Amino acid sequence: MSYRIISIVLSAILLIGFKSSIAYDTQSYIKVITNSPLTHLTPNKSCESEICLELINLIEDAEDTIDFAVYGLRGQDEVLNALINAQKRGVKVRGVIDKDIFNKNYYSDTYLLEANFDDIKTDYKKDLKTLSLIKDIKYEDKCLRPKDHKGPLQCFEGKGYASKEKLSFVGDIMHNKLFIVDGEYVWTGSANISDTGIGGYNANVVASIKSKFIAEHYLIEFEQMFTDGSFHRSKEKLKKKEIKTNINGQNVELFFSPQGYAMYRGVIPLIKDAKKSIDVSIFFLTHKNISKELVAAKNRGVDVRVIIDATSASNGYSKHQYLRDNGISLKVENWGGKMHMKSAIIDKKHLIVGSMNWTSAGESKNDENTLIIKNFKGAPKYQRFYNLMWNSIPDKWLREDPLPESKDSGTSCYDGIDNDFDGKIDTKDQNCIN
Repeated sequence: MSYRIISIVLSAILLIGFKSSIAYDTQSYIKVITNSPLTHLTPNKSCESEICLELINLIEDAEDTIDFAVYGLRGQDEVLNALINAQKRGVKVRGVIDKDIFNKNYYSDTYLLEANFDDIKTDYKKDLKTLSLIKDIKYEDKCLRPKDHKGPLQCFEGKGYASKEKLSFVGDIMHNKLFIVDGEYVWTGSANISDTGIGGYNANVVASIKSKFIAEHYLIEFEQMFTDGSFHRSKEKLKKKEIKTNINGQNVELFFSPQGYAMYRGVIPLIKDAKKSIDVSIFFLTHKNISKELVAAKNRGVDVRVIIDATSASNGYSKHQYLRDNGISLKVENWGGKMHMKSAIIDKKHLIVGSMNWTSAGESKNDENTLIIKNFKGAPKYQRFYNLMWNSIPDKWLREDPLPESKDSGTSCYDGIDNDFDGKIDTKDQNCIN
């Protein structure tokens, strides 16, 4: 029995399906797949997480087309080889990746996508236009790159994941992590194609969707970037357009950033309508209006809980202390891996999932996508997952901020990663040594 047939059968029990606004489609579904940071205690190059296996199966089942837009690639040869094999059997593979103002990518193996596939496009030219408007370019040198290693950035001990190339985060980024298969299947969410992302080290959530209606709109977004060369704030085709579908009373809304105004049209209204609970799991939370609405919800009696990443808590724009000061229960994670989700569950039934951090850049500059699933049938399972994450973090971190890459953060002292981006891998970091 094929993977797709199995998925369709299981979806009747565990998952949601879609219908378009016109036709009822009983064959459509949406699965929400989570990855616990407690499962893998180190980065993993093998495709063992459910998030990764779902992606591999979709790629291997592809018959005609695979279109992807990813932030980058690192330490995931199984995904790369699956794409190469798909191309060999006649599947047309096209991709979009992020580049900075130096024509570099954050992840060390991204160059392999350009080396193995002819149809790869980037946002580099758009970033050059951003460069022309900025007077003070800030960048950091990251580690020493081995002679035989071609890509930036991360500092991995003895594994070649390092760079001495200038790498800048100036300007806008193509921050999506999505695949569209055969114009019908979509895989998207917060997980990067990396040993820490789909490798299972970080907390992530992904939606796997079968819906021609949803895939059609993802393809419109993809073609803007791939065919038109329109990235970031230059995109227009889906501006202010409502993208909605429904199946069995479960409404799905789709937003693309920056033209879709996901915060103001999707996230904030849902927070405003919350009656009993809001549980947020987010990498970066710097958005002022989102923070104010969470406080307003708490003040009208809604139970609000927030989990953010330890590295992001050290960011000067983080709103986590503001939320704490206004009575919200907020924990800073102390895992080895990151809290990399961009998600929330409202009233234990409405789910937000996607690639967009709750920041002004995520809302108004970067290429992102956000799904809102109302009356989600898989909500109880997701709520149990959230509670597991919350309970795994000691109450101490309701009041204090654990140091990333330190003895505060679980397994981070031996994961071999420069989690706090100070140029030193964990075993050499003072917070891990002492």
